[in-house]
Amino acid sequence: MTRKLLIVGAILLSALGGWAGLGIAGPGRNGQAQNSPAESSVAQQKDSSQISPVTGSALLDLFLDHLREMAQMGKPEVLEPRLQEMMIAAKKAREAKTIDPVFFRRFNRMLAVTKLVATPDSSGVLGPVIEQVLGDFVLDKLGVAGFREEGGKGPKAVNWVAQALASEIIDLQIYLDTLGQRQALQKKIEERMSTPPKK
Repeated sequence: MTRKLLIVGAILLSALGGWAGLGIAGPGRNGQAQNSPAESSVAQQKDSSQISPVTGSALLDLFLDHLREMAQMGKPEVLEPRLQEMMIAAKKAREAKTIDPVFFRRFNRMLAVTKLVATPDSSGVLGPVIEQVLGDFVLDKLGVAGFREEGGKGPKAVNWVAQALASEIIDLQIYLDTLGQRQALQKKIEERMSTPPKK
């Protein structure tokens, strides 16, 4: 699990490194990205009405595919339409009940965090909002409370957000993998709570 977290974190760190939302000016790349799984994914369907409901695991894979694509291209602006398409896909999955409300809310939050990180804020108008939302996310996922003290910028802030996103991706996959067990445990707890105590 630790190795997987580090691998995902490395992908995210590479992607986040050049995003203006955290005040890091990445080198960028002028070359074209190689074909990725994302090219045959939901994001390639131009008409949102044609997007079919997908599973939670597919949404997580899609998220990583798009980040990898963005990192290869060195252009954070390509992520904006991808975020919109992933949100459409998530809403359709929720409506089709291929994901539950818990997964939808957490995935939605992950997209919102990513958008804030990728949003240029040269005027500083969004600074307090970005620091609040990202700081809360980092605190929830990593237990680190120093995000605001760092001013929400710099390499340390980038690393924290990347690790927090990586942690959430893995936690969401574990959540999906253990849904059956959770439901069985919930039923067991309900039965125990409804049983009168022995005298």
